[in-house]
Amino acid sequence: MLRHVRIPKGFVLGLTLLLAFAGCSNMPTQPLPPSESAVSVTSDAPEQILGFGGTSTTTTRTKTIGLLGGVISVGDFTVVFPPGALTAPATVTVSQPDLARPVVNLGIAPASANKFLVPVILTANAKQMDRTLLSVACISYYNPTTQKWEDVAGSSVSLLNLTVSAPLWHFSTYRVSSGGKAGW
Repeated sequence: MLRHVRIPKGFVLGLTLLLAFAGCSNMPTQPLPPSESAVSVTSDAPEQILGFGGTSTTTTRTKTIGLLGGVISVGDFTVVFPPGALTAPATVTVSQPDLARPVVNLGIAPASANKFLVPVILTANAKQMDRTLLSVACISYYNPTTQKWEDVAGSSVSLLNLTVSAPLWHFSTYRVSSGGKAGW
């Protein structure tokens, strides 16, 4: 004999809303949406990035990241947003102004989104870096208040993958450094 199971309407409604919300969010593994843009601009004027001599090439990518996280990469840098890092969708801009230098500018809009609930992971491809320097490398950020580079707590090096990573709680200008100087 078959028994009918009664499912509360509130449960069905909640499950439907959850599935609709998940279907409208940005998954890290989804194909790149049309809102993502990559720009490569060339000019004859050199750029100065925090006192570094620049080149004439800028690479920038902008992408909307949702509540379920996402990934955005430019040049030698990749930023991974785990699910729950943001409280609302935000537009993220990643720029490596000089592809020959290990410096990346990270921006997010609206500005109120520049404080993460879960750390975002910044990973730098350090294959160009001298192996002896790589073993003591870290990610640093430029503190505009002190006008100095400060090491990011939790930076780690993968000698196997030749990468340097750090958990970020906010966006700023970051670089790979070793011994207080920019790497490669």
